Amino acid sequence: MLNFSLTSFCGGRNDLSRYFNKTTSTNTTSSKAEGSQTRATSDQTLFDFDWNDLATDLLSYNESQMCQRSYASGSGNIMQVVMVNRSCRCVLFDQVFNSNDILKQFSKLLRPILYGKIYYHPSNIHYDNIIKQINQTFESLDELLRLFRQIENTFQSTIEIFQIVCDLFPNSLSFCKQLQTYKISISLFTILTEFIACLERNRFIAMNSELDMVYAGQNKSVTNNFLAAIEFMDQISNNESLPKHIRYKIRMTLDYVDNTFQTEDR
Repeated sequence: MLNFSLTSFCGGRNDLSRYFNKTTSTNTTSSKAEGSQTRATSDQTLFDFDWNDLATDLLSYNESQMCQRSYASGSGNIMQVVMVNRSCRCVLFDQVFNSNDILKQFSKLLRPILYGKIYYHPSNIHYDNIIKQINQTFESLDELLRLFRQIENTFQSTIEIFQIVCDLFPNSLSFCKQLQTYKISISLFTILTEFIACLERNRFIAMNSELDMVYAGQNKSVTNNFLAAIEFMDQISNNESLPKHIRYKIRMTLDYVDNTFQTEDR
């Protein structure tokens, strides 16, 4: 049994635990964002979120600012707490997922996709080159992220200028009436940008054996840092050429795959 602790630790003003009301030992919080817990109203619809508030809270943390998350695994008297470091912006997303019943249903599958590593074995020139080519898909997100952040900064600067003008002449300019709509659009773009930034771009790690992959996967799945393991079944040396057909198997945790009954022919 895995229990996910919502407690986060970022010293001083960066203590994300303030986003939760202090009602239980694992729920703490504050005023800045009754945010992630109260963005959804009692009907728990996504449309009741204050997107402007969420975007503002995300940008209140530096890109490189790290926070700690705690995961508790086990049951009864046997419990183990594991701490992981993640971007504070990503930690805030985690809290938002847990604050809304709709998002919470997807978060169990979403977190490994965001943070999970992919292990592979064996490692040699041929298989490393294959993995390198696959990882280029994730690395290309860096270019997209840089572009989005440039656009985001431009939008933010522009809307700040518009806000000043509208404060001075509130009724004289037509675009001032649409300013709130513009703000929401920019906030949604900011949220999308920061969500992409949470995706792990350096996905693959070479392992010494299949057993090492299994052991690491079991441990890292507790903190959502494991997505899958790839075992290449043909043992070839660096001097040999790749076979025409490459055989491999993919291993994942049971929570992420269907069982035999779900996938059998009807």
